[in-house]
Amino acid sequence: MARKFLYVCGGIFLLALAYHFGARSATAQAPANPVVAMTDVYYGGLFVVTANGDFYERGENGWSLRNNIFAGAPTNAKPESWGSVKARYR
Repeated sequence: MARKFLYVCGGIFLLALAYHFGARSATAQAPANPVVAMTDVYYGGLFVVTANGDFYERGENGWSLRNNIFAGAPTNAKPESWGSVKARYR
């Protein structure tokens, strides 16, 4: 029981010491464009997709930007009825 008390007191002391030397709060340092997907089974290479849609490939010379999956025209999201589709393709 005395050993546990010693460990708790030591931990509190180290936290107070860290605060005294300038530690104010712990914050994450996330990158501005984090990796959201990664695969290594496509043609034996390593591929990474970032949050903004950049598609990178790991090659012999390092990472290279291959494409952006969000580049191009937006997808048409206008709802259509079957009647208008049939009339367009008659």
